[in-house]
Amino acid sequence: MSNLALRVLTGAVALPLVALLVLWEERLGFALLVFLFAVLGLVEYTSITLPSSPRAQRAGVVVTGVGLTVALYARPDLALIWVTAAVIVASTIVLLRPGDIAGATTRLGSAVFGVIYIGAFSAPLALLQRDVNDGPYWVFVAVAVAFANDTGAYFAGRAFGRHKLYPLISPSKTVEGGVGGMLGGLAAVVICGATFFHGLTARDCLLVGVPAGIIGPIGDLIESMLKRSAGVKDSGKLLPGHGGVLDRVDALLFVVVWVYVYASMLR
Repeated sequence: MSNLALRVLTGAVALPLVALLVLWEERLGFALLVFLFAVLGLVEYTSITLPSSPRAQRAGVVVTGVGLTVALYARPDLALIWVTAAVIVASTIVLLRPGDIAGATTRLGSAVFGVIYIGAFSAPLALLQRDVNDGPYWVFVAVAVAFANDTGAYFAGRAFGRHKLYPLISPSKTVEGGVGGMLGGLAAVVICGATFFHGLTARDCLLVGVPAGIIGPIGDLIESMLKRSAGVKDSGKLLPGHGGVLDRVDALLFVVVWVYVYASMLR
C-alpha cells in the first residue's frame, strides 16, 4: 500500500474517534486524549533529542511535560507559575545527571524546550474545547486548518513546486507548496463556516487561516529540524503512513495556540 493510501486509511479510522471525543459533553474525555498525546509526543521527543541520556532522566522530562499539560488544564489562570515550575524541574533533572559536560548545555536546552514545546502547547487544545464558546467547533477549525495546510502544501508542492523553501531542513518543501498550504488552510476555515460553524465571519476566516498558514509550517520545520539533527526519518511508528504522533501534530501544536488565543482573547 502506498504511503498516501496508508495516511488516508489511518485518518479515516482515527479522525471519527477523535471527533466523537471532541463533541462528547463530558469534556474530560477529550482532555484525557490530549494528555495521552502529550505522553506519546514527549516519549518520541526524548528518544530523538536525548537518546544517550539515562532512561530515568528521559522519563523525568516526560512526567514534567505532561504534568505541565495537566496543570495548565486544571488552572490556566496560574500559567506563569506552572511554566516557571516546569522549567525549574526540567533543569534540575538535567543538573542532577549532567553526563558529559561538553554536551550538558544541549541536553538542558532539549529538556526544557521539550517541556514547553509539547507540555505547554498541548494544553490549549483541551482548553479550547472546554473554556471557549463553541469550543468543540473551534477545535475542529484548528485541526482542519492545520491538516488542510499540510495537505495543500503536499499536493501543490508536487504539482507546482520549483523553488525550495528551506532545503537545509526539509529538501522536499517548496515555496509553491507553502502558498498552496495557506490557500488550503483558508479554504478549510471557509468550509467550516459554510457547513457547521455558521458563527464564523470573513474576518475570522482571514485571521485564523492566514496566521495558521505561517505558524503551521514553522511547527513542521522545527520538528523536521529535530529529526534531521538526530538522523531519523520519523518521530515514531505509531500511526501507519504518518510516522509518530509528533509527525502528525507538529503543525497543530503551533496552530492551536494561535486559535486558542484568537478565539478566547482577540475575537
